Amino acid sequence: MSRKDRCSICERETDQGLYLLKIYICEACESEIKDTPADDPKYVHFVKKMAEAQKSMIPS
Repeated sequence: MSRKDRCSICERETDQGLYLLKIYICEACESEIKDTPADDPKYVHFVKKMAEAQKSMIPS
């Protein structure tokens, strides 16, 4: 049985993805991030979601 993790971008649970600086990103979001130009508003969304995930990992 595979372990499923929750994507920090789309919040879906999947066993197909990767960890980037301890932030889990599913394969679908990884592909979309790679194909999104930096000047696309959606790219800003990805950056914000990753920043939020990073902040949630820092102990208060």
